[in-house]
Amino acid sequence: MMHIFRLLILFASAALLAACDPAPSHYTSLEANAACSVSSEHAGEHEENPLFQPLERQPAGPLSPLLNSVRNRTVTSLNGEWNFIVDQLGVGDASPLLRGGVGEDADYLPYELLEYSFAGGDTLTVPGDWNSQQDSLFWYRGIVWYQRDFEYARAQGKRLFLYFGGANFAKDVYLNGRLIARHKGGFTPFNSEITEHLRPGRNSLVVKVDSMSSAAEVPTEYNDWMNYGGITRDVLLVETPETFVRNFKLQLRPGSLDTLQGWVQLDGASAGQRVRLEIPEADIARSFRVDRLGRAEFEFEAEVGLWSPEQPRLYDVAWSTEADTLRDQVGFRTVETRGEDILLNGEPIFLRGISLHEESLLRPGRAHSKADAEAVIERLVALNANFVRLAHYPHNEHMVRAADRAGMLVWAELPVYHNITFADPCTLTSAKKQYSELIARDHNRAAVILWSLGNETPETPARDAFFEAMAEHVRGEDNTRLLTAALLGFGGMEAVGKYIGTLLAARDSKLVAFFTDPEPVTMTIDDPLGDIVDVIGYNEYLGWYMSGMIADALRERGMEVSEADVRELMLTEMVRFTIDTDFDKPLVISEFGAGAKAGMRGGPLHVWSEDYQARVYRQQLKMLQNSPALRGISPWILKDFRAPYRLNTHKQDYWNRKGLLSETGQEKLAFEVLSEHYAERMQE
Repeated sequence: MMHIFRLLILFASAALLAACDPAPSHYTSLEANAACSVSSEHAGEHEENPLFQPLERQPAGPLSPLLNSVRNRTVTSLNGEWNFIVDQLGVGDASPLLRGGVGEDADYLPYELLEYSFAGGDTLTVPGDWNSQQDSLFWYRGIVWYQRDFEYARAQGKRLFLYFGGANFAKDVYLNGRLIARHKGGFTPFNSEITEHLRPGRNSLVVKVDSMSSAAEVPTEYNDWMNYGGITRDVLLVETPETFVRNFKLQLRPGSLDTLQGWVQLDGASAGQRVRLEIPEADIARSFRVDRLGRAEFEFEAEVGLWSPEQPRLYDVAWSTEADTLRDQVGFRTVETRGEDILLNGEPIFLRGISLHEESLLRPGRAHSKADAEAVIERLVALNANFVRLAHYPHNEHMVRAADRAGMLVWAELPVYHNITFADPCTLTSAKKQYSELIARDHNRAAVILWSLGNETPETPARDAFFEAMAEHVRGEDNTRLLTAALLGFGGMEAVGKYIGTLLAARDSKLVAFFTDPEPVTMTIDDPLGDIVDVIGYNEYLGWYMSGMIADALRERGMEVSEADVRELMLTEMVRFTIDTDFDKPLVISEFGAGAKAGMRGGPLHVWSEDYQARVYRQQLKMLQNSPALRGISPWILKDFRAPYRLNTHKQDYWNRKGLLSETGQEKLAFEVLSEHYAERMQE
């Protein structure tokens, strides 16, 4: 019977797997010795050409520790129109033709003849991706240089930070011709102090953005979503006192509904002082002495109302020092597991969810605004959802804060996706850094209950060692949330094929001997990653991807069957299937679904029609009722999204069509199917 699944396994291997070296036994020591480059991916392309020798320039300054709650500080927005230059060949760092490189800004150099200029050209809007703003850049992957001027009169005794909410992927940041910061990762924030680099009057800010990643990066080179490039999130100037509240963590102690715990971190020369915490609505006023490094950790009993999807209560929180006050809005809740249950505030909860890519419902391209986030929340409420999986990378802060206000539970994810180079210590370093940035931004958001380590990764020793190190790192930075990952195992798939094959063989007496009588099918998840995480995520596409592969395998055995035969039986019989795990842990079906082009109607077996997609949803929802460990679902996906791998010009046109909404927001039939199912779930 294994022959039936040869094509299935080969398909999965081709799509997801590559040969990985054995896992290093001690990642920590390898990381310490690894020289993980932060330079542009285009570095070295011109080494043989003397006209394009990169200049030897000063190294970039270190990034500052991340500022939390930036929009609750004194900020000046640098959003708006920026000048830009497309650098397709990656020559912008070279000399002598460019006289020092684009980053040094021509207006600051004493040359009349230069091979570049920002003046007089088109502009790009920040925040925003370049792909949806310029037709000529729609498929462009590579380097674009951004430039804008600003003036800032810094008050005496104040410090100034330059904050980027996100830009994809690698960034070099120049201020007044000086390289001040480098950062990699397209979906997490970073900031750099520019107090000493600021000039009176005009200041020139140049940002080199390279949207190309590499095999050793997170994410890797090629992924099944649109690689939107550019400065895609807010750019802010943040002014602070000399000593200020940099960040804090405040949440209920795991397992307790009446004890708050956390820490506060000051930044500045006068760090060894007292800091005051006030939560007026909860009658909380506390004072803490920070240590010589500016940090205080605390734990105390408190009576607070609980945050939940039904009552998303947020408290006004204020931290004060001699010269600074930082305010935020924080909800208090606990999340933990007990056996196969997910407990929110000590009570079992079922996650009624949907997955989501960060594409706007209001216009083409990346979502980046509060309005974008509110548009998503409106659709989630219409779906009767209480949960959203933000795939496959960290979404912008507006989305997470909107979820906080609306009571929408969140699965947050790092783009450890498919077959990255798990054995490379630099890959682990990159993943840890990006997760630290995500946690530093969102650790006070009550809505975020799940940190996802990755999506659809192959089972190898290198991967398992990688995720063990990642799990330890994430839990060390935040112990108030659960860990998960979206697995793509093949446990039980042989049983599915055998079951379908048996029914088909009954139509051909010559082949009945190949099979036994069908029995109800149990698909068992046994991926070793299940031992590492707290909640098992599982992606399965019964009713969509499986039928063609099973039909091919059966035809190899001599059966005269069509894909339609298999599909019909699959949809009819899948309600008898059960998904189970080898782990006494909650199960969330993190993906299922089928493609449909909005407006296309047909019979129940007409693939790509709304009718077929709706039927897959109905049968999936019936099937999943058989799974005893099931505690949530997040089908794939809310909205059709750009996907360059999807080449069917009549049905896909470079869109993944599995959305419940079209790319323009039109509801498909399956939206109502899922909404009605969730309405019934709400009554249970």
